[in-house]
Amino acid sequence: MIETKFRVRLKQLRMQQDITLRKLGEKAGVSYSILNSIENGRYQPSRETVIALANALRYEPISELLVLAGYDNEK
Repeated sequence: MIETKFRVRLKQLRMQQDITLRKLGEKAGVSYSILNSIENGRYQPSRETVIALANALRYEPISELLVLAGYDNEK
């Protein structure tokens, strides 16, 4: 199961911007099924996916999402 804080924050950010999973997927280049699995805790996103999602949501600092997803933001 992926980091709960990341998946909860991702859903919060998406809903604040009124973006569907499909629309976010299009913007980030990530499939709907992967996004759905991330939000439901069945899939651990790669570091690159976390960055792509942050960029698609225009969220900064990206390092915050990386840490929530369990990545060291220094690498």
